[in-house]
Amino acid sequence: MIKEKLLRLCILCICFAAAVILYLQNGLLRQGGWAVIPVLFCSLLGFTIIFGKVKQFFDIRLDAVSFMRQIFEKIERQRIKEAIDLCGHADVPLTRVLRAGIIKYDRSRDEIKEAMDNALRYEKPSFEQNLPLLSALLDVLPLLGFLGTFAGTAEIFQVLQAKEAVSLSAGLADVAGGVWRMLLPPLLALVTLIPLYMGYRFLTVHAKALEDDIETSSRELLSFLLERRMQS
Repeated sequence: MIKEKLLRLCILCICFAAAVILYLQNGLLRQGGWAVIPVLFCSLLGFTIIFGKVKQFFDIRLDAVSFMRQIFEKIERQRIKEAIDLCGHADVPLTRVLRAGIIKYDRSRDEIKEAMDNALRYEKPSFEQNLPLLSALLDVLPLLGFLGTFAGTAEIFQVLQAKEAVSLSAGLADVAGGVWRMLLPPLLALVTLIPLYMGYRFLTVHAKALEDDIETSSRELLSFLLERRMQS
């Protein structure tokens, strides 16, 4: 747990440092003012979450149909220990849930179902991990863009007021800095918001599909175990 918290803190620090470096090294981004930094930070953090979740889902992928066929064949031959070992070798959420049910193969229907339900309840948070944070970033990014717009607008009025105080007329060059601050933060927020939202939708759909696959496989295993018991 401590190691995981330290890893998250390191990721946050790296994303913030990267945002500051990008801001300082790019002259165009600097013209957008300080509001560009939080926009960059949220964007980098969002992409980091997406890449991390994609890797997680890639690592736990499994051909459920083929795996269930192997499990059924071993149970059919009364090789329960081999079926349990097969689940242990794969060691992904689907196999861990099925393993919990196979271990209780000689128990009542309710006990088998409860064992798999509890296992799924334990696995489910990992499917949705960091997705609430990604959703919050999607909500915050437009607000940070608007904040930059308001900061740029305030700067333009400040320049106009200063020129008016000394009876000078303000030209485009005088307010150009404020215009950049008005446009760049919301533009940058919008450019990054679109792929982040698409990634978020993909991840939420994939997480729900993964949960549905496990529930379907659990029901199939439960039905198979009960049928085998009736035949015995």
